[in-house]
Amino acid sequence: MKFTLPKSKLNASLQSILQVVPTKSTLPILTNILVEALEGKLKLSATDLDISITATVECNVIKKGSVALPARILFEIIRELPEAEVSFEAVGNRVEMKIPNGSYKIAAISPEDFPKLPAVNTKKEIRIDGADLVKMVRKTTFACSTDETRPALNGVLWQTKGDKMQMVATDGHRLAKMAVSNSKLKGMAEDVIIPPKVLNLIPKFLDAGQGDVGIIFGDNNIIFNLGDVVLTSRLIEGPYPNFEQVIPANSDKKLTVSKEDLASAVRRVSILSNALTHQVRFSLRKGSLTLATSNADVGGEGREALDCDFQGEPLELGYNATYITDILSRTDSAEVVFELSTPVAAGIVYSPDVPKEDFLCLVMPLRLAD
Repeated sequence: MKFTLPKSKLNASLQSILQVVPTKSTLPILTNILVEALEGKLKLSATDLDISITATVECNVIKKGSVALPARILFEIIRELPEAEVSFEAVGNRVEMKIPNGSYKIAAISPEDFPKLPAVNTKKEIRIDGADLVKMVRKTTFACSTDETRPALNGVLWQTKGDKMQMVATDGHRLAKMAVSNSKLKGMAEDVIIPPKVLNLIPKFLDAGQGDVGIIFGDNNIIFNLGDVVLTSRLIEGPYPNFEQVIPANSDKKLTVSKEDLASAVRRVSILSNALTHQVRFSLRKGSLTLATSNADVGGEGREALDCDFQGEPLELGYNATYITDILSRTDSAEVVFELSTPVAAGIVYSPDVPKEDFLCLVMPLRLAD
């Protein structure tokens, strides 16, 4: 194996794939990357057995071949090299990297020891808009559970039906749901649960103006073809809970308030909230929203009043400040709407500029501390 390419190109590709290389593993081979010199291109692959990533970059291949190399050592060497053409050559059981004024050698591992990665069958590929995919990911994955006793909630439910696709995530305390139209999916019906880790990698590889993304649904995995980068992930076994039944059909109270004013006030008063519950008390009256917190450990209290439009009988309820902040940061509008009913019922949060069918969040209240 022998090839050459600019340091900057190799460095960028290594940075991409390092994101799935485990720092420690009971299988030492997983801390390595597979380097394949093919016809006119270099393919770099890494996996943690749940998620795999392959980055392809054009290069001058003098002799084809493949080896497995220690990922982080290789990256650290390449990162520190001056900008220059880097030459790689497999010599015996080592790989030598040369630049005009130096050389580095590291031990190589047989590529046969590296786990076999799923093949990308582009004939089964469907195409969706990259901007839509990124938007759905950014607006839902934050609500996933980290409780391993409920594995289905550790992932994002991705449903495709008719010409609609939607992503849903919930941890039982909050829920986020976003749907978009996509005529390219017409006739498809898929329900899969995807780990948020692989979804959160996608925006890192897509520019804002990116075109379509290729999706391949496998029996127990999903493949995202992002062009020079291909991501593969195992799916989480279902079933996913019936989330529709927890979305309130009717609410007799409605709060409309400035998103920025509310977000800023919640951040400030939450400094003096309980360290475990992060509870903020919402006191709602006509034209007024008062936020209050207390922390007995430091003898602290916080209180702020905001102007708002509130329709309905006065209401007091508590919310986790972190949940409210997370939801507000995903809402793209000057104002935000809360549809509420009782101090113990879930509240619907959405933007007045976007239909609830397209994007909404749910948040469960906390039992108010006396």
